Formats: sequence, C-alpha cells, structure tokens
Amino acid sequence: MTGGAGFIGRHVVAELLRRGHEVRVLDNLSRSRAASLDAFADDAAFLGLVQADVADADAVDRAVEGVDVVYHLAAEVAVGASVRDPTGAMRANVLGTLVVAEAARRRDLRLVLVSTCHVYAAADAPLAEDAATIPASPYAASKLAADVIAQSYVPTYGLRLTMVRPFNVYGPWQRDDAEGGVVARFLSLDLDGAPLQVHGDGSQTRDFVYVDDCARGIVDAAKESALGRTLNLASGAETSIAQLARLIAGDPSHVRHVAHPHPEAEVARYIGDAALVRSLLGWAPRVDLAEGLERTRAWFADRSGGAARSGL
Repeated sequence: MTGGAGFIGRHVVAELLRRGHEVRVLDNLSRSRAASLDAFADDAAFLGLVQADVADADAVDRAVEGVDVVYHLAAEVAVGASVRDPTGAMRANVLGTLVVAEAARRRDLRLVLVSTCHVYAAADAPLAEDAATIPASPYAASKLAADVIAQSYVPTYGLRLTMVRPFNVYGPWQRDDAEGGVVARFLSLDLDGAPLQVHGDGSQTRDFVYVDDCARGIVDAAKESALGRTLNLASGAETSIAQLARLIAGDPSHVRHVAHPHPEAEVARYIGDAALVRSLLGWAPRVDLAEGLERTRAWFADRSGGAARSGL
C-alpha cells in the first residue's frame, strides 16, 4: 500500500490486518510519521514500512514484490498547498500514479486507486460516478489526471483497476493544522477554547464520511465485482460548513467568519451518490456525523499538545 502511514492509509492498514491480510506500506512520511504505524508492529502480518517517494520507480517496484493488490493512497492532498505549489502536487499525484500503474501492470497486480470527490464539478443534485469532472484546483486537476492515466492502462495493458472516490473523510489521526481537514481543525480549536474560523459565509456544503467507513469501502474495492468500476464513497447527507461549526462549538458566539484563503479553489456544494457501491459491494456508512464527531472529539481529547493532536 502506498501512503499507508497517512490519515486514511493508516485506517486501511488496520482494516486489512483485521481481515487477516498481510500488508506492506510505502510512504515518504512527508505528511505523516512512522510512529503512526507503531500499533501494528507486533502483528506478524504487518510487513513493515518502506520509506520512499512514490515517484521512485525502483523503490515502488521493490515494495510491490510478492503482493497481490496495490492500494494506492500516496498523494499531495492539500488544496491550499496545491494552489501555492502546483508543480509539487502534479509530481506526487500524476507522476506517482504513473509509477504505481507501471509497477502494477508489469506484475499483473490488482490496483485500487484512491481518487477524490474533488474531481467533480459542483452540482445541485447528488453526484454519481458519471457526473461532470471539472477540477477547481491544481490538487483536483492532478487527481483527475491520475485517474485518466490509470484508466488508460485498462484497454492498453489490461490493468485490473478499480477507482474509489471518497467524499469528505474525517476521524482519528487526521491532521488539524492549516492543511488538515475541517472537522479536525474545528475540533482542535474547540478543545483549545478558541473560536472556530469559518471561511467565507460557510454556506459551502460537504458530504462527510467517517474514516472507518471509508477504509472498509477501499478494502472492499479489491473484490472482483468492483473490477473496472469507479465507486463513490459518500454518505448522501449534506452539511454546510456553518452547520458543522455550530454542531462542534455548540455556542454560535464561538464561531468566527474569516476571509477565504483560496476562494478560487472553493466548490459551493458537494454531496455524493453511493448507489453503485451499495449495489456492487453492499457498502454503506455505519457511522453518522453525530456519532463520528463524538468519536473524533474523544480521540483528539486523549492527545495532549497540538503536534500529538495532529496525528503526526
């Protein structure tokens, strides 16, 4: 698995081990720490961490030796960072995916590519997998380019591919810094007694998916019934950022509206349609937003200090 020391990746590792699979992780630790995998050190099925860049073809080729399925999660995932440094996002997401696709096709491996809902354009109805793809940021563009590269390997080389597009994933181990997820940032601020900072008027909406549900869906995507498909992992529930802030803070006076740092990359509305993954794999979220926020708050509260709470 690439990116297995990161936020979602760590939960996918846990889910694979829980199901009795052996797991090897490749991660350059640019957004994570090796310590995030310490909980698996005594599990004989955890084959360890290869610290390397996903764009390093030799390292990737060595890491996939002896495996059957590659779960590709390694990416530059921060929208703001991609606006500041689009070249970095393109290198990690486009070149990295090309390297992984090459390694998978040379060894005839099953590839589960984890994409993102950010490739879609905003819409007034739940977004299905055939919705228009109009990226609003260099991050989204790099992920869509990665999708197209991997898809081109299906007719050309017979790559056994499934693409997964999670919507807004949150939960334990998510970063709570400026490039982290909005749920983690809001919870961190609230636990510190600081006001929650909502970008703009907060009317933009998101479809929040708890990370354990996301990890189940990613692991399930390796099943033969999903071969050749693109699958949304979404709750189908829409929550505005202003609503989220009120849920977390409780007191509206603890919410502040601030200027958006990159309004040009903002998408007004995201809500997903997960009918296809339900029909193919029987996947559906088990954790609603209220329970997910409670679990995530408890995890952050157990950590002391900003660095520990960030999960890094």
